[in-house]
Amino acid sequence: MRPVRYQVLGPLHAGEGSRAQLGLAVFEDGRADPCVVVFVPDEAEKDGTLLAKIRRETEHAAQLDHPNIVTVFGFADLEQKHARVVEFADGESLRRVLNLAKTVPPRIATRIIIDACTGVHYAHLAGNDDGTALVHGDVRPETLLISFAGITKVTGYGALAFAPREIGGQRVKGRRVHSSPEQIIGGRDAITIPSDVYLLGLSFYELLTGVVPWADQGEGFDQAVLAYPLPPATPGAIPDALWPIIEKACQKKASQRFATPLAMREAIEAAVGSDIATVEELSKFLDSLFPGNGEIRAERKRTIDAGIAEFARKQWAKRDTKQIPVVQVPVSGPQPVVHASGPYEPIDPVSEPVRAIPPPPPPPSGAYAALPPKPKPPPPAKPPPQAPRPVEPDDDDEPRRESSSMPWVIFLLVIVVAASGYFAWSRANAPFEPARQDPIVDADPTPVRTLEVDAGAPAPVTAVDAGEDAGAQPIDAGVVAPPPPVDAGPALPAELAVTIDANPNVELSIDGTVVGRTPWSGSLAMGPHKLKLENKDLLINSGRTITVQGDQAITQTYTFTKGAVAVTAPAGATIFIDGKKQGVAPLPGELQIYEGFHRILVKVGQAQWTETFTLFEGQRVNFNVELE
Repeated sequence: MRPVRYQVLGPLHAGEGSRAQLGLAVFEDGRADPCVVVFVPDEAEKDGTLLAKIRRETEHAAQLDHPNIVTVFGFADLEQKHARVVEFADGESLRRVLNLAKTVPPRIATRIIIDACTGVHYAHLAGNDDGTALVHGDVRPETLLISFAGITKVTGYGALAFAPREIGGQRVKGRRVHSSPEQIIGGRDAITIPSDVYLLGLSFYELLTGVVPWADQGEGFDQAVLAYPLPPATPGAIPDALWPIIEKACQKKASQRFATPLAMREAIEAAVGSDIATVEELSKFLDSLFPGNGEIRAERKRTIDAGIAEFARKQWAKRDTKQIPVVQVPVSGPQPVVHASGPYEPIDPVSEPVRAIPPPPPPPSGAYAALPPKPKPPPPAKPPPQAPRPVEPDDDDEPRRESSSMPWVIFLLVIVVAASGYFAWSRANAPFEPARQDPIVDADPTPVRTLEVDAGAPAPVTAVDAGEDAGAQPIDAGVVAPPPPVDAGPALPAELAVTIDANPNVELSIDGTVVGRTPWSGSLAMGPHKLKLENKDLLINSGRTITVQGDQAITQTYTFTKGAVAVTAPAGATIFIDGKKQGVAPLPGELQIYEGFHRILVKVGQAQWTETFTLFEGQRVNFNVELE
């Protein structure tokens, strides 16, 4: 069953401005599941042709159903704008994994790649509407997601129209370092099944070495991809059994690679045998990098839990506002049950709330006020004989009604429900007082003496002496021994030791106070704290929230990566980002800027144009500036 409507909850990642938002997918049966709402770019909203293409691709991708592919729910027309809606796989992109781990152990890397091969191969077989293979063409760590359950999922199907447009069919220079030779020459129109094999091999290489081949070549990158052999890895980085497989997957000629991702997977499994991490191992590895009490996961869980709770509250609010029939409960003696709006209709006491009239009397006061006894229902009176009703002709749409005792059964049930509700209400609203301990009163000034008790008796008993003739009569004094103290466990600390680091290092402010550069160590009070991480020289300006909880010291590391900013402006215009000059238009290429909050300013003489924006990891932002 597909979701029928969507509700946006908040950003998928910390910060504001992301196109990926956490949301709820609300199904027809009332169930609400987490999902991810990815808003289309602003330029697509203004381009009807591009928007239609995104819709077609999204609807086609929604037909893919495989555990190694992120499920696409569909294309949504929300109040804010249009969006693709996909499953919330609760994990992290492989890029974020590499940002922290730098490299991945061979057993783990092998599990990730063989699962990715499986998902990509399934999409090839599922195909397009015209019968051709559905080729991804953009497999890289940014489009591979690892769930905390240990499942690798391929993302990006249905999002190909989101990619920057290519000029003349050729790949845009500097746009991406994960490209096959045929993409360098012919752009997206040239990709085939072996292109995905090449990209899988490239991702495998990066997982094991931490680098992308030829990424450091700058303007010579394209030539390196077309002409240079695969660079040898650092000794020991790639196991000997896996190097031939990666080398074959990354051959220059498509015909010399594995024919399919499935063939590549089978070659990997034959080479390493059982030396492949299990799903559980991959799950533990990811959890070691992104602990459950970390900021990212904790914030997502809070957002989802709050969204589901609010959804449930609204559902119950709708239920409570339904028209509820009023049932008159007779004060004494059985009486016919009459529906407030007309003839009697049976009431389901389980699914329909019942209100009794008149309301119960106020609760008794005093600590020893007895609760009212539970009323016993009177025996049902035998209904008076009724005159026989004339037999009417059968009607298929109106079944014949027979006389029965059902009204009396429901009447008794209403009595029981009302009495039970009153009993529970009285107990809940009675004032709480500790059990009274009656003092021992001495009726005579004669001293009280203690009876001799056998050592095996369960407890000593005191006696009141009313005189010499009366003798000692043992009485239970009614004194209850106080309960033993309850061990509440160690008190939680008011503060915790916290270490905050960043890569690159930044100036750190906590709750509006500058505390110094990272790495920073200190103590923070329990609860959430707002962080500001800034490096003006590197144009880093980002906000985060860290929640201090538990009883263990917290270490949090933030890694900043770059996105691309493309600026088209009149010739001679000076371009500034965060007050720092970036060059004069036309710029030779894209600006590589760290993720975070930024402000762009374009000036020509006295005319200027400015805008603030948020850049996320791997994101590409276009500005087309027109000045008068």
